[in-house]
Amino acid sequence: MENAADALKIAFAIFVFVLAITITFSIISQAKSTADVVLYHTDETNFYGYSDSKKKNRVVSVSDVISTLYRYYNESISVTVNLGSDEKTYTFNSNLSKSQLNKLGLDQEPATEEAAKSILADFIENILLKNISDNSVFSEEFVEVPIDGIYETGEDGTQIVKSSGEKKIYITYTLQ
Repeated sequence: MENAADALKIAFAIFVFVLAITITFSIISQAKSTADVVLYHTDETNFYGYSDSKKKNRVVSVSDVISTLYRYYNESISVTVNLGSDEKTYTFNSNLSKSQLNKLGLDQEPATEEAAKSILADFIENILLKNISDNSVFSEEFVEVPIDGIYETGEDGTQIVKSSGEKKIYITYTLQ
């Protein structure tokens, strides 16, 4: 009889131990899901509105234009800045044509990144900032175009990549 009482005590202790572990894991799981919900709602980037770039162009400030201009030489982008309707269009591209280089006052394409940055700094200081006011805004429009690779476009506009290649982004800023 004494062995049966000890066996019941051991069985009850095991039952309490399993129950304690189950409750512990349940509490930890609830705490994790609560923390995930709280962190999701405190991160303001989850609530940003994303506009469809095909329907509406983004309106940006001068600082956005300048930061994009400083990236054109290292990245595969072409930046065009329209400062008005009377032929004030400036294009920055790592592969400029002779007429575009002449329009910027250059004989040949800058050979180094430092030369491109000095030309760009000259454009920003002497042309861009002198032709706009402090609260000027620009309309940003961009197009991504494949420059090599093999792509097949379906009837609904989807692209199937047969052989991947590079893409170039053409960004146009128009002064409003």
